Amino acid sequence: MKRIEREKVIRNAYRITILVLTACCIFLGVILAIHEVAREYEVKGLERELEAKGVVQNDEGLYASVQLFLPEDVYVAEGVTIEIYNNQISSLGQRMENYNAKWTCAVGKNMQRKFSVTGTEELIGTYPLIFTIFDDNGAEVAKASTKLHIVPALQESFSMLTIGDSLSCSTATYERLNELTGGEIVYMGTRGVGGSLTEARRGFSAANYLTDAGYEMEEPHEEVHPFYNEETGTFDWAYYKETTGFDPDMVQLFLGTNGLDTDPSENGDNIIQIVKNIHEEDPDLPIYLVHTLYPADQNGIGSWNKDGYALYGDRHKYEEDQKVFHLMTYLEATLSDEPNLYFVPAGMCNDSANNFDTVEVPVNPHSEKTESVATDAIHPGRAGYEQIADCLYSVICGTKAEWSE
Repeated sequence: MKRIEREKVIRNAYRITILVLTACCIFLGVILAIHEVAREYEVKGLERELEAKGVVQNDEGLYASVQLFLPEDVYVAEGVTIEIYNNQISSLGQRMENYNAKWTCAVGKNMQRKFSVTGTEELIGTYPLIFTIFDDNGAEVAKASTKLHIVPALQESFSMLTIGDSLSCSTATYERLNELTGGEIVYMGTRGVGGSLTEARRGFSAANYLTDAGYEMEEPHEEVHPFYNEETGTFDWAYYKETTGFDPDMVQLFLGTNGLDTDPSENGDNIIQIVKNIHEEDPDLPIYLVHTLYPADQNGIGSWNKDGYALYGDRHKYEEDQKVFHLMTYLEATLSDEPNLYFVPAGMCNDSANNFDTVEVPVNPHSEKTESVATDAIHPGRAGYEQIADCLYSVICGTKAEWSE
């Protein structure tokens, strides 16, 4: 009898244990389900915050849409200050300000919106330069690196022919180059900018140079520009040299603003076609390809007009910045193996936040309070053109030995 009762007690204890364990499992399952729901809610909240910052999650990773770009080499000539602006080395543009950024280098200045370095004789050498951005939690989002070369000043005579648009038409660029080189540059071209000869034409795109486009924006007018050969039906460097007699030591190619689009391929391929045509005739001729500039802020873009008519009626800063960024990266990627081609990173080294000339205008029609608004969305003031010259000069100083021997 006692044995039967003892077995009954054991069976009851076993059943109770099973029931307790089952209840615990159900309870833990509920807790885990609640935790998973809470986690998904937290992740969706993070995604909403990231979307507000211009970051879209995709299958490649949470921050896959954040693109940074630094050229393989950055040159700083002795006596020159070069600056790289955070907003202008990323597809995020001004949205970069939503992140925390830092520059890491043994020389120069890691500043809030830029990296700044002045070339001196004592600093001549090569240094790793790293740019990193972090989210609000301090987690690394993206990183880019380059080699920073501080190089000796150069004052040797050489000839230069500039093929460009209106950004090549400012006397300030050539005056600054003359100051830096001691007036040693011999300028070539059929047109003039101040006392310097060029092949710069306002409003021209690379596509115009590939066709029989005429030019009437300035004197002297042209029925067709001098690079166009009727027999070949396109840009012809051999024809240009034969008909003009110009045979420069180097070419500065500064195009891209006219023809900018969200898809950089057509504009970029037109620029590439000019590079290839020159090198078919002169494979050893150095070409310095200058990246085009980022535009003014939205006030400058939106208020730029002529006689009351909007010149950039529906454009906005973020999209225009992306056009510049993607053209720059497209050209760098596509022409990465082109011999005797040197990129000039003027786009990322021009202070687009401060280099455009401004005028004070009322904040509204009836207010005495004023704000500064850029008078031109594309063409910077003198400081911008001088920064372009500093950048071009630095790259020449760092690379001329490769082609002048």
